[in-house]
Amino acid sequence: MAGKTWDVIIVGAGPAGAVLAYLLAKRDLDVLVLEKAHLPRYKTCGGGVTFKTVQNLPFDASPVFECKADGGILSFAGRQLLKVELGWTVAWTVMRGSFDHFLIQQAVQAGAHLEEGVGVQGVEQLSERVIVNTTQGDHSARVVVGADGVNSVVARSLGMLTDRQVGVAVEAEVEVPPSGLEAQGTYATFDFGALPHGYGWIFPKQDHLSVGVFQARAGVATGLRQRLDQFIACQPALQGGHILHFQGHAIPLGTPPTPLHKGRVLLVGDAANLADPWIGEGIYYAVVSARLAAPVIAAALADIRNDLSAYTKLIRVQVAAQVAYARVFAGLVYRFPGVCSDLLSRSQLMQQAVFSALRGDRTFQQMSAMLVRGWPRILIEAIMMEE
Repeated sequence: MAGKTWDVIIVGAGPAGAVLAYLLAKRDLDVLVLEKAHLPRYKTCGGGVTFKTVQNLPFDASPVFECKADGGILSFAGRQLLKVELGWTVAWTVMRGSFDHFLIQQAVQAGAHLEEGVGVQGVEQLSERVIVNTTQGDHSARVVVGADGVNSVVARSLGMLTDRQVGVAVEAEVEVPPSGLEAQGTYATFDFGALPHGYGWIFPKQDHLSVGVFQARAGVATGLRQRLDQFIACQPALQGGHILHFQGHAIPLGTPPTPLHKGRVLLVGDAANLADPWIGEGIYYAVVSARLAAPVIAAALADIRNDLSAYTKLIRVQVAAQVAYARVFAGLVYRFPGVCSDLLSRSQLMQQAVFSALRGDRTFQQMSAMLVRGWPRILIEAIMMEE
């Protein structure tokens, strides 16, 4: 719509952008979402939508759930240490192409506008609006949101998050014999011996398994395809499997204490580098950042000052503080992966603390406090299991 100035333009139609577009459209704001791909598109991701993520979604996404994972398998270098059914759903698994498409459809039904196949080349801030330069011409908005992933063009064009830290994941969709699907069942597998400073995972889908390895540290990632092949070779459920699709992707390692807004622009989700530095889970943080951004944007548009600083403050208090605790825990796990895996497999208290944080019943800060206070009991439980 040439010449129109939108209330909000959101760059990127992933979970952060889609949920934010939905929330803003529900507030009767004029929202345009620009997406460079044509949806649905394949997205590298294990596709685990955690319990706490589902609780934070503003609508029911169950129509695109593949299956549920209500138990966990902990292994180390292919050796199973623990298999536990938790009695509650750890996560629902999805194919990200279908999941992301469903989310943006909810936003469109709520009144947001979507333009697909539009690549954003940069943004330019003026006194009362922001110009978004695209492959299909320029667009104008009072507020612009970068929801365009870890390689955010919006952030880069404004010099934001220049010290961004990212890890790398490689993933394969693996077709396995019926016996492999039966062996995996409704369990999610985590193996912290799959590679140094990282882990391997297996998530069940309807007719195949999603498999990957994640290097949870910044720097050049080398040999990840070989690590993935080794991981596949040592997991019983994957024997006789056939790789249907293989792809790599950068994963945020948590945002530094830096502003996530600049003038009339703010960043959400992966574009804001929001993710769990332990397991790289980002969908939860995408949804939470969208929920925090929506009321701030609405208030800013109603105020002549158009101040978005409250968003950065909310992220620092409600997200970044917890990510900091997760980073400390991740540092211990990745420095001593064998010891930590062994303790987790033997101590019910440690399992309770970690699983409740993954579910969302405890924050990472509360989990850390529980582990510190319970350290003597954790050691006793581990020694008694040894005997």
